[in-house]
Amino acid sequence: MKKIVFAIMTCLTLWVCPSQNKINVNGETLTVNQDIEGELDLLWTISNGMYRYFVKTASGNIYELTNTKDNNNRYSEEYKTILAELTVSKVSSVDRVKLTLPSLRSFFNIYNSLKDSNYVIKESDSKINFRLGLFGGITNHPFIENIGNSSYGQLAVELEIFGNTDNPRHSGIFQVRQTIGSNEDYTTTELSLGYRFRVIRKEKFNLFVQNKFGSLNFASGHLRNSENMMSFNAESDTFFDVPFSFGLGADIKISENSFISIVYDSLLGLNVDDSGNFSTDILVGYKFNL
Repeated sequence: MKKIVFAIMTCLTLWVCPSQNKINVNGETLTVNQDIEGELDLLWTISNGMYRYFVKTASGNIYELTNTKDNNNRYSEEYKTILAELTVSKVSSVDRVKLTLPSLRSFFNIYNSLKDSNYVIKESDSKINFRLGLFGGITNHPFIENIGNSSYGQLAVELEIFGNTDNPRHSGIFQVRQTIGSNEDYTTTELSLGYRFRVIRKEKFNLFVQNKFGSLNFASGHLRNSENMMSFNAESDTFFDVPFSFGLGADIKISENSFISIVYDSLLGLNVDDSGNFSTDILVGYKFNL
């Protein structure tokens, strides 16, 4: 039975995955996926956790598409020079081409269509992309009564969901947060859904506002201040909120697929009462494309 299951899984894998080829580039032998076949072929592979892209011409020459940094830590964008030379201005401009699979695929589709009227455009495999974030920070539970305005540590994991683009204007977020206390301090595990809109959207920097429109909380313990202990409603409680709360944040790009992210959350809640304390709900983390 195990052999049958293994054989079925192997067949499904071969059916789903793009065709693979071995190529030799600068003395290095690589197994690559052929994503587009035409006048120019688009090839890619993952090496040491990083995507690498290649172009193969009709004559069989292969060039790697790279984007290294110079001594001033600026991207050199060598791939744009290679694409411009190979297409000889058949495509209007390479200025907006990014070193990502969706952007390269669009460029190759346009060029191959111009060269061959019978060329069949390769559509995007997926209309949804994901970005995973890991965060740490502090919070004073701005929407829970906290007379002493005590702050607590917190950890968070976030999954950001957006369309088939490498720099989205709109995205949805699913987040899990865990606040950290000691002994009987108030702690909560929160599962929330939200929406993010990028007000400033640059290649290396984004500034966004976000809205948390639903949260499920598993809370326990007490809130403390310097004089006494304030009891939460119960030793433990589970509640669902529609806080419609707003926050601000920024993403700073540090590599082709990763970002440093800073979020100042829970600045305003339209459907919840605040405690009278100004929010110190702050997260700092690292995000990367999946």
